Amino acid sequence: MPPIVVTDWWVFPAVGIGSLAAVSGIAAGFRQRHATLVARARAAEDSAHHVLASEERFRLLFDRGADPQLLSDGRRIVAANPAATALLAGGAADRLIGLEIARISVTAGVNDSANAVSFETDVTAVNGAIIPVSLRRTRISLDAGELHHFQLRDLRETRRLEGERRELEAQLLASQRLEALGTLAGGVAHDFNNLLTVIRANSEIAQLSMKEKDSSGVTESLTAIVQATDRARDIVKQILLFSRRSARIRAKVNFAALITDTQTLLRATIPSTVQLLVEIRAAEAWIDGDATQMQQLLLNLCSNAEYAMRSTDGGILRLTVDTVMLQEVDQRGRHPHLLPGAYVRLIVRDTGTGMIDDVRQRIFEPFFTTKPIGEGTGLGLAVLHGIVLSHQGSVHVDSVEGGGTTFELLFAMTAPPSDGASAALAPLPPTTSIITPRDRAVVPHDAPLILLVDDEPGILRAAERGIVSAGMRVITAASGHEALSLLDEYTAIDVLITDQTMPEMTGLALIERVRESLPSLPIILSTGYTVRISPDRLRDASIQTVLEKPYSLTQLIDAIHGALQPSGRFPTHRG
Repeated sequence: MPPIVVTDWWVFPAVGIGSLAAVSGIAAGFRQRHATLVARARAAEDSAHHVLASEERFRLLFDRGADPQLLSDGRRIVAANPAATALLAGGAADRLIGLEIARISVTAGVNDSANAVSFETDVTAVNGAIIPVSLRRTRISLDAGELHHFQLRDLRETRRLEGERRELEAQLLASQRLEALGTLAGGVAHDFNNLLTVIRANSEIAQLSMKEKDSSGVTESLTAIVQATDRARDIVKQILLFSRRSARIRAKVNFAALITDTQTLLRATIPSTVQLLVEIRAAEAWIDGDATQMQQLLLNLCSNAEYAMRSTDGGILRLTVDTVMLQEVDQRGRHPHLLPGAYVRLIVRDTGTGMIDDVRQRIFEPFFTTKPIGEGTGLGLAVLHGIVLSHQGSVHVDSVEGGGTTFELLFAMTAPPSDGASAALAPLPPTTSIITPRDRAVVPHDAPLILLVDDEPGILRAAERGIVSAGMRVITAASGHEALSLLDEYTAIDVLITDQTMPEMTGLALIERVRESLPSLPIILSTGYTVRISPDRLRDASIQTVLEKPYSLTQLIDAIHGALQPSGRFPTHRG
């Protein structure tokens, strides 16, 4: 029998405690692992719920979406929502499912590395109808493969409305072009009346010269007639070019050359009481635009400027073309929505009545006008604003009541045409007739002395020759200021004949100055603008006769004879 070993009393409790600790550690590890497994299970369950919820939301959005939607495996259509079947298959889903996507749209199946891409294209319905759509394609990656999601938006109604809008815009532009011509018709009529007066008077003089076998007189008259008809031809050409109705043509336009080419029409349509100054600081001012619309823009601006200067009896209208780099702080403040860069700038500045702030803020509103009824529809500046915006340009207006108005327009500058061709800035065609020294006819020194005032050299020369041929003396002046100097120099003037529409000083303004020192001098007013002169003002100025252009030499001589024997009446001689 082996001996019994007696151990210290504390050994047994220690062994028990160690076993318990080991068991507790193992149990804690199991609990932690269990908790981790439970957390993972719950996360997986939540993820599954999220996936199911997302799938449910996608299914609802897909099925109930107002826009047509398709799902494709990359080759064939595997699902279509009701909106898509209605658009492409007349509501019959079975006719759409399984079709190759290329049958619907070739561009929709184009391989593209982007996960999402949007573009406009045409799709083909099952019945063969071609439908313009806006299409967005998104790639959806799944474990089993990849799906392509297509979202379409029918553009037929949008295209129809855009077509109607373009047609209405074209009609508005055409209508406003005619309105602009109507507004400027007075100026055109004045210039044509001057030209017709030159032609008619020189024709009569040519007839007389032929009877007298005066070949040099005939030559001079025919030369003046040819020059007058050339000027009339240029004006008509510009009017026809402006008033034509044609499709919009975007091309490279040299703004400097455009203004130079349009200057003939501008000068013809602006009364000579307005001094037109054209300043070209940049000959290569190229923009991408429609030349006809740019021409309309110029005429609208000049028409409004001329109207603003009527109450001041004319003034100065300055057109400046240059280029500017839009980087300066002040320019960014005036044209805040334009990006920095090179721009062609047009400045149109007048010395008219200006505008108050309330009017200036509303000038681009359609149908807003400060003109009397019958003189404007309020579309001129609205159309101008539309033209500027359609060319991605900008317009800024500065105006002070009583201090004139300045329009500043900016258009993005572009490179000249690729062939290097540049519109030549040809000099303006000559606008004066050849004026020779005095006629060869001998006039008695005691014959009546006539002072003839007109800013049109051709009229001065033709009327001068006619008056001399009628046996009277004549001196001529091209402006009101020159006429006043001649009145101081010649104290025996018997009749004053003055044009109404002249630069710096109108005929009526000249007459009012003359009446201060010569209240009884017989005066004949020659004009193409009689509708603008009230009978009361004619009577207050003691004007004996109004001679409307175009007049014949016979009418001119008769008017002079009538003025030399005043009857107290105010006759009007019509051409």
